[in-house]
Amino acid sequence: MDYTQLTGSSSTPGSIARWINYSQVQGDAPEIVIEAESWIYRRLRHWKMLTPPTAGSLTVGQDYLTNPADMLEPFLLVTTGQYFQEIVQKPMQEVVANWAYTGTGNTRVQQQPLMFAFNQDQMQFDSPPDQAYTYAFIYYQQPEPLSVSITNFLTQTYPRLLRCACMAAACEFAKDNGQGQYDRTYWDQLAQDEIDKAQAESDRARRGTVAGAILIGGGVASNFPGYVTGYG
Repeated sequence: MDYTQLTGSSSTPGSIARWINYSQVQGDAPEIVIEAESWIYRRLRHWKMLTPPTAGSLTVGQDYLTNPADMLEPFLLVTTGQYFQEIVQKPMQEVVANWAYTGTGNTRVQQQPLMFAFNQDQMQFDSPPDQAYTYAFIYYQQPEPLSVSITNFLTQTYPRLLRCACMAAACEFAKDNGQGQYDRTYWDQLAQDEIDKAQAESDRARRGTVAGAILIGGGVASNFPGYVTGYG
């Protein structure tokens, strides 16, 4: 499956227009694909959507990081190196409640951030950093929209999921009310079933995950609450 195939004419094998048997849908097929992708990405959090760790440095006195434009949600944020520490995601009200002041007006205490919450633009810290801590950040990324030159894990691994979501959108274009030739509710249910299967497969891929970190060698366990040394 690819974008050219999906958006082809009703004579193109595998096209949306051919599957729905409605040639007029071809002109809107690009929009149908976009909406189908959006429908999927609002529901699915698959390990194939996780980014590699992005490295950077916090800015002294700046109590936030700007959200990546393609971020769906954060996964892991840590300061690295000598000051290794997970910056834990918390509700925004808890982050704000932990703002500390020097006692002279509204001057915030600068120290190593320990928690964050995110809004439409930023990941907001409980404390402005007192130095340029290095960090690593992993997040769920919305893949680039499919196009003639771009494929992604949907076309490669979950073509059935993408097909069902496209067909549900195509039935909506055909003004189907859940009955008759196109039956939008049928495709809606199939698409949701495929979402559930893909999410279960992603979750199953993590079945070997060990709770907490295992420190080997010179790590100082007391610096990492709840972590264990060795394999027990």
